[in-house]
Amino acid sequence: MKIMLKIFSILFLLLVLFNGTNAQDNEECTIGVASGNVTSDGRPLIWKTRDYITALNNELVYNTTFDINFLSIITAGKTYAWMGVNDSGFAILNSLTSDLQRGTSGFSNGSLMREALGTCATIAEFQSFLDETNLTGRRTRGNFAVLDKTGEAALYEIDGSTYWKYDANNSTQTPYGYIIRTNFALNGDGTSGGGYERFARSSDLIHSFSIGDSLNYKSIIRHQMRDFSKNNEGVSIPFEGQWITGRPYGYIYTDKSICRASSVSATVIQGILSGESEKLTTMWTMLGQPAASITVPYWSVGATPEEANGSSTAPLCDISLQIKSVLFDYADNSNYIDSYKLLDGTGGGLWTDIFPAEDSIFYKAEQLLSKWRGGDFTVSEILSSEAELANDAYKTLQQAYYILTDVNDTEHATQLNSFQLSQNYPNPFNPSTKINFTLPKYSYVTLKIYDLLGQEVATLINNNMEKGTHTAIWSVENENLSSGIYLYRISVKGDGNFTAFKKLILLK
Repeated sequence: MKIMLKIFSILFLLLVLFNGTNAQDNEECTIGVASGNVTSDGRPLIWKTRDYITALNNELVYNTTFDINFLSIITAGKTYAWMGVNDSGFAILNSLTSDLQRGTSGFSNGSLMREALGTCATIAEFQSFLDETNLTGRRTRGNFAVLDKTGEAALYEIDGSTYWKYDANNSTQTPYGYIIRTNFALNGDGTSGGGYERFARSSDLIHSFSIGDSLNYKSIIRHQMRDFSKNNEGVSIPFEGQWITGRPYGYIYTDKSICRASSVSATVIQGILSGESEKLTTMWTMLGQPAASITVPYWSVGATPEEANGSSTAPLCDISLQIKSVLFDYADNSNYIDSYKLLDGTGGGLWTDIFPAEDSIFYKAEQLLSKWRGGDFTVSEILSSEAELANDAYKTLQQAYYILTDVNDTEHATQLNSFQLSQNYPNPFNPSTKINFTLPKYSYVTLKIYDLLGQEVATLINNNMEKGTHTAIWSVENENLSSGIYLYRISVKGDGNFTAFKKLILLK
């Protein structure tokens, strides 16, 4: 079975190569649907990583203007739905396909999903809605994953006047029990689709989860939605190398990855088992760039917390965007992420701060769901739990940002009034690393590098400097130095002396 899947993936990769450059729209999402027959807990799943570089500000809102109330992720200030679930337990999300033909009038992708969430209680009703709009026409061309309270899960390829259904529960039609799509359709023109590398990588990951009985919302969130790859090859974090000579050491090129610079939000929608309330269909959601965000569960029962839906933008998305700006800081190419800021290889990094908090949210939510699925819940309890978990995530991301930037608001004033020497980053490094230090007053500064024998290797600074935070860069690109541990030492003279040293690691 795995060999067949590999062949299928390779054929699509070859297809894109032979057909040259593909026309791409801004929206390039990665989605999937899984039957409850192949998930570890028997509940169906649909999921989406939303890629849309011009729609960075995403919010999760509760819409009450239709016949059926619903939760949906929107672009802040807009109303089109890009993924969501309604009070009846019907859920939908999509990826754009550039190889299908859309009509000239009628619903577009986002307005179609908004209408479906507001009017359809089941997949059967959604299909009737498609039958009606086949006749009137649609401005749609996309893959649409859906699930409902009956346990049905499916994917529809939909264009301006036609649709094709793939039932995840039909073992003949869908032998693996799951379906992956990026930006092409099986019924498309075969030349203008896209996202083939993401399709191949996602297919391999989901297949490994399914045969290992670990296909669930957690494995998708932690390992699929935060995956970096090149030519369908997984990448370890931190990445000890360079994609291209001349690029910074440890930076990963993400343009073809599932987790990308253009990723703006992500959701796994978890369905229910027979006998459970449709209100407990759970929307596990990351607002902002997935590598720089924390997952929070939401339920379609009422208004979302302020952290997910602020007065103009969502605070959870705002702080994720701030963190993203630190991670994707390579000015020459915004598609590169500094992997050593995610995990530095010595027990530090962003993920060491946010993953334990996310695990705690998973644990708390699962304890609540275990009770609620037995029928013991109230809407007010669900809403208060959402608010608590969203606030936990927001506070953790704020603190993680302060640690990542070494500019903690509560400590910044103290730092400016005292001498500070920070740990270099990235660390380990090659070919260059940054060393930050803070001076509380105008001082004469010497900053030198030594090997472990105490021999001086380099002098980075040897002059007077103004009060404030400064950055020194040590580059070894043209130096004949061996890999290993080195020391950097700062010596400050003036009105108050200060000396400190720290270790750094050079990898070649």
